[in-house]
Amino acid sequence: MHFGRGCTVAAAGDIAGDDDLETGAARTAQLISERDPAAVIAVGDLAYDSGTVEDFDRYYDPSWGAFKSRTLPVPGNHEYGRSEGSGYLDYFGEDAGENRGVDLCGWRILLVNQYDGITDGAEFIAEDAAAHPGVPLVIVWHAPRFSSGEQHGSEPHVQPLWSAAVQAGAEVVLNGHDHDYERFSPLNETGGEDPDGTTQIVTGLGGHQPRDFDDDIVAGSAARHTGTPAVLFLTLRSDGYSWEERSVNGEVVDQGQASISAGEPNSTAPPSCARGASQTPGSRTRC
Repeated sequence: MHFGRGCTVAAAGDIAGDDDLETGAARTAQLISERDPAAVIAVGDLAYDSGTVEDFDRYYDPSWGAFKSRTLPVPGNHEYGRSEGSGYLDYFGEDAGENRGVDLCGWRILLVNQYDGITDGAEFIAEDAAAHPGVPLVIVWHAPRFSSGEQHGSEPHVQPLWSAAVQAGAEVVLNGHDHDYERFSPLNETGGEDPDGTTQIVTGLGGHQPRDFDDDIVAGSAARHTGTPAVLFLTLRSDGYSWEERSVNGEVVDQGQASISAGEPNSTAPPSCARGASQTPGSRTRC
């Protein structure tokens, strides 16, 4: 699969349910429509509560369904844990249940179905990266290895995926699961800060019930936001990438850029984030 236009992608998970379709999913969908990205990465838990065919038809399709032809989805636990992926696969097609790679703007986007086997996913990451040497990588699966989210937090069982991503030299790993936004400094395999490591971003504010952070913030957490639905926009370039997390209130709650020249990521955040981002009423933003 190839996408050829533009170099900005939108990404979020944990998107649409009965009680917040208009206040959440519809508003994040409007953000995406205004930006008109080349692709939309849907990071799992897309149609609550059980990811059935009816859930997708009622809650996901009226909002994010507008981007179906350019959506790159991975499933979440609400799709696979409750309906064995039936609604997800019916909506996106059987191929969406497989581990697969997409060429986009000179980058490689790897979409991993963790519910089809963690070991298989890790092997897929290693094999695809070896087959595309020197190509910058974004890797997507649902549950984050590291998270300060109050509801779920860090997920040690996905460590093989995280190790494979770091070993493959991935620039960015995108996850959801916790209904918040959290960007980590580049990390190594064990979660230690490393300028040559991989940046993990939890982008779980797609629209469904934003949740709080735990009082104990995970080491390496560089920016956090919750309380307001939001979308991550990644702009991919040959020499690096930039990111912008924008809330439905129009506030940019986190932004920055990273260089990948000579294969050495070098993340930089704007001074405003380093000092602490401004807050919108009803939101909780921390850098």
